[in-house]
Amino acid sequence: MYKDVHGFNDFLLNEQKKIKHRNSFTFNQKVKQKAINQNVYGGKRFLGHTPSNKEVWVSMRYSKKDSTLQVRVDSGFNQLFKDEAVLANRRLVMKLGTKKPDVKKHMNSFKKNAGGEVTIRTLNYINNLISIVNSKNSKAYSNNKPTSLLFQYVSSIIYEGDTEKDIRWSDVIKFWDLPSGEYFTVDSFPESLDN
Repeated sequence: MYKDVHGFNDFLLNEQKKIKHRNSFTFNQKVKQKAINQNVYGGKRFLGHTPSNKEVWVSMRYSKKDSTLQVRVDSGFNQLFKDEAVLANRRLVMKLGTKKPDVKKHMNSFKKNAGGEVTIRTLNYINNLISIVNSKNSKAYSNNKPTSLLFQYVSSIIYEGDTEKDIRWSDVIKFWDLPSGEYFTVDSFPESLDN
């Protein structure tokens, strides 16, 4: 009796491994197909409220067709540096073209930092990234295309993607042939448009 039960457990474990492998293969194939068919990758991140209670978001958009990367902040971005501004206490992102969530509801449901809190350092980092993205003749670009490292920096801070509704930044790098380039850090660039 024990040998039969043991044999069945081995059989069950082997079948479960096969199903898991099949499911992961199917998932990876679906993601690859979605990435190949998609032409634009973009999203937004909520940064906070200005002293006059205006919402401020930062957005990114990358077009596969013409290899252009854009990073934009809403008007009022500079107001977030003021003491009276209320910065986001958690990370809130959305894919471009989707319905905007109820920001106050999301921010109030997490009184403590639930991860992804926006700080002055975050705002300075985004400011530097905008400068780098606008500097087309820098080492952040290769043959007029943003490098995979620049794309990774931008998407990691703004919109990392989502396998349910979108693709991930790593899928864009893998399937959209972003060029690799020279290594750099965001802090190594001076804060100007002439990088």
